[in-house]
Amino acid sequence: MNDLIIAIRVGSPGSSVKLVGRAFDSFRRNIGACDWRVLISLGLNIDPAVSRFVKRYVSIHSGNFRVFQEKNVSWASFINAAIREAGACRYFVKSHDDIELLTGDFYGKVSGYLERLGREVGWVSFTDTGWKYGDFSPSVRSGYHIDHRQENGWDRRKLFQFHVFPENWWKRGPLADTFYHFCNYSLRKLTGKTLPYPKPVGRIRGLVADMPAGIVRCHAPFNHFVLIRMETLNKIGDCDDWGTGNALLVDEDWGLRALRLNFPNIWVPDIEYFHFRGNKAGGNTRSWDIIKEDIDKVEGFFLEKWGFHSEPTDEELEIVREKFKNTLIPWSMTRRSYDWDYL
Repeated sequence: MNDLIIAIRVGSPGSSVKLVGRAFDSFRRNIGACDWRVLISLGLNIDPAVSRFVKRYVSIHSGNFRVFQEKNVSWASFINAAIREAGACRYFVKSHDDIELLTGDFYGKVSGYLERLGREVGWVSFTDTGWKYGDFSPSVRSGYHIDHRQENGWDRRKLFQFHVFPENWWKRGPLADTFYHFCNYSLRKLTGKTLPYPKPVGRIRGLVADMPAGIVRCHAPFNHFVLIRMETLNKIGDCDDWGTGNALLVDEDWGLRALRLNFPNIWVPDIEYFHFRGNKAGGNTRSWDIIKEDIDKVEGFFLEKWGFHSEPTDEELEIVREKFKNTLIPWSMTRRSYDWDYL
């Protein structure tokens, strides 16, 4: 039985040899001493150079990497096939192909933490370090926290560890922004290429985030790089297939299903990764333009399943509070995002 299985889908036209190679190398460098394997699903619409790179990488490192699927499928179909392929592994990880695992001895640290907790938990999230480069990169979803619902915390980029940052900490400034857009427009007209969006590293240098001092509960992780015990995943069940190539609201749905079973989702702050967001202003994922096309459809499926929106109205929250009062789903309603709830 494998100790750790990582399922990763290389299926975006935005996938690149540099990003995929960085992700793979970081696994080899930092997973640690255990029996681990990466299960790779290759899309047919990716850059042929990326496909060749992945197959060559797998042939060199076949002890830890395997292409188990090569076709265009929905994200849910891929992850459910990967779960079946993983079999009776101890821990299951779902990962993007544009992350870099930064913390060494990953397996030893996370397995040690979970064993010492001495209780069953749901999804396990880690810390995305993108904020150090000017991205708004919360490691967990916003849930129903007071500062999200009543204080516009998401748009202000003031949730979680960022609540101590000054207003507009993530903005580049009007002069830099104007200069960027002028140069970018000129370059695109001449060559068809675009410039990377400037990161305001100078503006955040010296700022200290209010990080939790240990493992804390969370509403649900983001999908970038998350872990779960396979026996717990089997209790929660497979991913619902809403027919999209992206994982839009998969993390919200799967996170709620863990909370409904009273398995707390958790954030382990001292295990870090970096999620690459490309040229997107404000830290949006590189797939944001594609995701926007699916939002209405997926939100409809979510509403039909749960009876409330992924961002519930005040009226819907009262329904959630009453209907799920014996579960952990309403947990975040009575606290701010930075009121750390330690395990």
